[in-house]
Amino acid sequence: MKLRNSVCGIASIAVVLLMTAACGSDDDSSAPAATSTTQTTETDAMRSSVAATASSMLSTVRDTADQAVQDAINTVLAAAPVTFAAGSSDLSAAATATLKAVAVPLQGNDTQIQITTYAEDSNIASAKALAEARGDNIAAALEGDGVDKSRITVKSDANPSDPEVDANEAAITVVDE
Repeated sequence: MKLRNSVCGIASIAVVLLMTAACGSDDDSSAPAATSTTQTTETDAMRSSVAATASSMLSTVRDTADQAVQDAINTVLAAAPVTFAAGSSDLSAAATATLKAVAVPLQGNDTQIQITTYAEDSNIASAKALAEARGDNIAAALEGDGVDKSRITVKSDANPSDPEVDANEAAITVVDE
């Protein structure tokens, strides 16, 4: 999303301006030597404070941008979740269309995502393999839609114990970088 890059760019410029403003000359030849040490300590403290503020601003901007991407993904998944037929890892035409829509807010930024998939089977190894295949198929589809593979993590679990989890439905979430 170009919005995130623009916001991060603006925040970066603000950080540079704040740092430049804090980097005034410490060379005041008219000041007595004892005052110079106090001024240097105060200037260092001010620089540290400005750097912390700038870092906090940049973190807030990044969090806001990540939340906007997550909100867009949630909207798509709420309208058309990525689901699988029982015992299958094949993506349906509807799931493929959903993943194309999920890829849109991931374009033009470096947002990291995690795909979480499940599967149920009396054989835990078979369930784990099916869940992994589901996650890999989703990752491949997103990669085919322009999302860099290095930004995608797949988490697969067999036989979820949480009754709220649909073992045939995938989740996609933004993760911290």
